[in-house]
Amino acid sequence: MNKRKRTKCWSKSVGERGYRIRLYEARPGSPIMRSAHINGKEDRKSLGHRDKELATRQAYDLLKAVLANETAIERETLTIGLLASLYSESLRHLSKKERTQRDDVRKLQRVVAFLGATRDVASLSGSDVERYTMARRKGHASIIGVTTGKRVKNRTIEADLLTPSRALHWAMRERTRTGERLLKENPLFGVKLPKEKNPTRPVMSHDEYLQLLVVADRINPLLKLALVVAEGTGRRISAVRNLLWEDVDFPNSAIRWRAENDKNGYEQVVPMSDVIGGALLAQRNVKRAIGNTPVFPSPQAPLKPCSRHLLDDWLRRSYGVAELQPRPGGLWHPIRRKWVTERKDYPVKDVAAAGGWRDEQNNAPVVSTH
Repeated sequence: MNKRKRTKCWSKSVGERGYRIRLYEARPGSPIMRSAHINGKEDRKSLGHRDKELATRQAYDLLKAVLANETAIERETLTIGLLASLYSESLRHLSKKERTQRDDVRKLQRVVAFLGATRDVASLSGSDVERYTMARRKGHASIIGVTTGKRVKNRTIEADLLTPSRALHWAMRERTRTGERLLKENPLFGVKLPKEKNPTRPVMSHDEYLQLLVVADRINPLLKLALVVAEGTGRRISAVRNLLWEDVDFPNSAIRWRAENDKNGYEQVVPMSDVIGGALLAQRNVKRAIGNTPVFPSPQAPLKPCSRHLLDDWLRRSYGVAELQPRPGGLWHPIRRKWVTERKDYPVKDVAAAGGWRDEQNNAPVVSTH
């Protein structure tokens, strides 16, 4: 009987002992995997493509960056790539929510890929910010060597540059083993990041809210409850959708907003209105749910909360049923701005505390309806 001829998987190694990168196929024709062995530690990931020449170039680029960073440490210089790596492993970064960590890493990768991982941090200047800004506006900024092809506005560019800016501030406070500061001065001190001159911040009107509320049950009963809770508390939809029944204190008419579900990691217990309490109690009586089960369970996995994407889809559909048009610049957040705007005559400190802001700086009541 003839034996089936096995196809060999492609593999290739780059570098030397101690600094070695191995490229290989887990199975014939599958995306190429990259395994980097640096000083006894392994970092393994899929490259997401099957181009062997591209994979080889990426391996050499990574090896070059690693060796440059090692040299930088010996010479007591700090490269952009090394700064991004150290900041990504810092407690300041790791103390953030996982989603925020992932976003920060992606932003760092964009900037590092554009400026060059081996470049000395001290050589940065305002012209680099301008070059990156122009490239992103035109869709030419590269991410790991691949052009995005998407033009973005100043607000997105500012968000990209804020993360490396925080890394620079962190490096100025961090010290090496010899007691020297990792970075003596911020090379971008005084450099202004691009700002959106006329940002779009739509505010939902009360009439619009009532019209959506009328049709919400036709989409899903949970949508109506989400609208009531979001409109009555002013909380972000990420906090609303992660509510657990044990967070709702019916006897004391209060809601516990957990730190892990808050954008700023701020935990609070806030009074609950009769309208919200009545809506939540009715839902609990229908579902007979208690304890650490979600108030807004996913239809596919009842022990997990609804995804943001599903709630977004429900709200978009309700706009269509109500024959309304969602305004550009937001979907759920206009409800939060509605809540703030309706309380513009209240003490700012009280509004900030009730709405989940850690300070009053970013809590100016929104009155514009762009």
